[in-house]
Amino acid sequence: MPMKKYPLLTRITLLLFFVILFIYSIVIARHVLYPIALAVLCAYLLYPLAAFLEYRAKIPRLIAVIFSVLLFMFLIGLFTHVVISQIQKFAQDEEILSQARSNLGEIHQFVEKKIGIKESEQKNEVFTRIQSFLQSGDNTQKLLRSLVSTVEIILFIPIFTIFMLYYRNRGQTFIHKLAESRHAELAEHLIEQISKIMTRYVTGVTTVVVILAVLHSGALYIIGVEYPLMIGLLAACFSFIPYFGTIISGLLPLFFTVLVQGNLYLAFAVVIYFIAISLIDHNIITPGIVGGKVHLNPFITILSIIIGAAIWGIPGMIVVVPFVAVLKAIFDKVDSLKPFGYILGVDENRQSLRKSIRSFFSSDK
Repeated sequence: MPMKKYPLLTRITLLLFFVILFIYSIVIARHVLYPIALAVLCAYLLYPLAAFLEYRAKIPRLIAVIFSVLLFMFLIGLFTHVVISQIQKFAQDEEILSQARSNLGEIHQFVEKKIGIKESEQKNEVFTRIQSFLQSGDNTQKLLRSLVSTVEIILFIPIFTIFMLYYRNRGQTFIHKLAESRHAELAEHLIEQISKIMTRYVTGVTTVVVILAVLHSGALYIIGVEYPLMIGLLAACFSFIPYFGTIISGLLPLFFTVLVQGNLYLAFAVVIYFIAISLIDHNIITPGIVGGKVHLNPFITILSIIIGAAIWGIPGMIVVVPFVAVLKAIFDKVDSLKPFGYILGVDENRQSLRKSIRSFFSSDK
């Protein structure tokens, strides 16, 4: 019996209904879903190590998985310890804090001179806003709930990651059983492609962040910025967020040099460095390491990040890009969904800057 084909308006209405229902569902269940989403990314990040220990070193899967997760937690803890120790060192540096207070006073005077708002009024406005926020019962409860939620996420992510790595074959078997026999080849191809996209993206972005942490810290040290390790590590962390992370990572050392050190020449040097490193990162480092597995056009990427931030906050900004890339891979393989895959993708015929540079230097003259 042939399937009934609905009119275009009906199909669009149904699609919009399911999109709204889907967004509403992930908003309501965000405290459960985004720890799972982060655990999925962690599982793909740790899979190469866990697989190596299991298949090459002949270590039982459970031990290999637990070791991989514990090693990852140790590295995260080490990174956190280094950053916190640098922040504590900065907080105890009376000389630089005194300089920062002096620079802030000059900024207050500049605002008073140019805009007409007195320095005392500026300080009172800031103090009043902070005090009203802390005295509000609703805001205090929201802050406490946010802290509790963060602790829950930190506790649940390693547990979810262990289970996902240990039972990874069951997920593949489930998809094979779910797909009909005539779609078995398509299901196998999608599983393989999704694994490549997620693994390449997560491991690639993590590698890029490590490289940028070294480059930022070294460059800021050479430029003469105080506490280059602290600023470099914090700036590199924002690189997990495409596009927006680059802007934030550049503004962080810029504000630090202006507010704390009060040196406009250093600030100018920082701006020049981050413009240069952003161009190198977007056109050479990230494409070379992450590769062309995430075929999303910039507009869709930025829109996805904005929607992810609106729904899940910072975790949404981190996880949304690879999951949208997976959706595109699915759309590209299903005939009725190919138009959606097309609108999410990039123009394959347009030559990127990285390819243009490579072809320029490799061409015979």
